[in-house]
Amino acid sequence: MLRLILAFVDIMLHRRGPESLPSSPFLLWSLLATYLAMVFVVDWLAGPEPRWFAIDVLVLGFHVWFVWALLRTFDRLPRFRQTLTALLGAGVLLTVLEAPLAVSLAHQPPPTAQNQTLTLPTLLSLIVVVWAIDITAFVFSRALERPYVLCAAVVIGYSFLILSLQATLLRPVA
Repeated sequence: MLRLILAFVDIMLHRRGPESLPSSPFLLWSLLATYLAMVFVVDWLAGPEPRWFAIDVLVLGFHVWFVWALLRTFDRLPRFRQTLTALLGAGVLLTVLEAPLAVSLAHQPPPTAQNQTLTLPTLLSLIVVVWAIDITAFVFSRALERPYVLCAAVVIGYSFLILSLQATLLRPVA
């Protein structure tokens, strides 16, 4: 288990690619369940808004579809299991790092026009988001055998699309 965690840490630090992971359906489904459990815990700690978890499940479905579609577009579909395993493993570790930040951010007052200071939890949360984009671009560049810059551009565009979807779905219900 420790070797697997260290493999995900190596992927997060760009020392290994997804090809170094086993192509195991059990590992993939275990990581998917672990990721969903971690997201549920973070959502529950951040605030008892039940639709947050539903939106996170929807976004996870989009992520799985996006990985499949991207690999299929570049004719690398046999690498799907390893690529998704690498992304989910890194996602679980990033969620562990992000959990205390989510709790801290949930208990902060919302920014106003007069009070727009950058707090430490906000800055650290932004760093985690940028790191997640970097990890995803790295994994895609290794899985697709394409330049990192191209994969980073694709991931940034996709991230903006997902953020706009989340912002739309998280609007207060009138």
